Amino acid sequence: MTSRKKHIVKYLLLALSPILVYNGINLLCILLFASESILEHHYFAFDAIFCILILIIFSKWLSSIHRCDTDTPDSPINEPHMMVKIPVLTLGMSGVSSLWFILIALFLESVPLISNSLQSFDDTWSTIGAESYFWVLLSVVIVGPIVEELLFRGIMFHYLEKIKPGWFPILFSGITFGLWHMEPVQVVYAALMGIVLGIVYARVRDLKVAIALHILNNFLSTLPPFMDTPLVQEIIFYASLLMILPTIYILIHMTRGHAKENV
Repeated sequence: MTSRKKHIVKYLLLALSPILVYNGINLLCILLFASESILEHHYFAFDAIFCILILIIFSKWLSSIHRCDTDTPDSPINEPHMMVKIPVLTLGMSGVSSLWFILIALFLESVPLISNSLQSFDDTWSTIGAESYFWVLLSVVIVGPIVEELLFRGIMFHYLEKIKPGWFPILFSGITFGLWHMEPVQVVYAALMGIVLGIVYARVRDLKVAIALHILNNFLSTLPPFMDTPLVQEIIFYASLLMILPTIYILIHMTRGHAKENV
């Protein structure tokens, strides 16, 4: 094996290692602390506590990466009007997700794999109301997204850039993020969301921006009970569709800016 191939294999394994760590610790915690009853009735509470543990581990991991590797840029790059772009991008990603589910309803619902996955997806989300919203908020909206961004746009993205900078870490981390969700109906839109988050991170080099986007996206799909009304859902739905084209424009601008800086 040539030194180049060894280099690729090494950093590919390192890029995938946080997923193995996450799944390994998750399995261990389930075996040691989570009974069937806990997973059935207190899943989000268990997941929130587990994510806090993983958050500590991944934060230290990423910090050690930045301390040891001075070649990787870790200082934020100024992107004008980012505070305006974050809600636009969030709504745009939500709009793409809505289009995907419309496409499923129109053309794919009769496919057994898709219909079974859709039923499983609906069953999972129907359990949200059975638990305190505090744990749902902590698990799905706050700690979960932070952990996923540390994993995919932090640790994994860093190692993938060692193989080939540019589009490779954006696409690989984004597609892997989609596959991470496992449910076929989630994989497509989650992968697109992962690619968008990768583009944003590659441009601004600020993990806090990717985290903010991810948190807002999850918040829109997991609203608190007092906001989760048909009117609010309808407003979000149409606003999300309207923001798809502005999102595409922003992403094109960001990719061009990123390409110029890497010439």
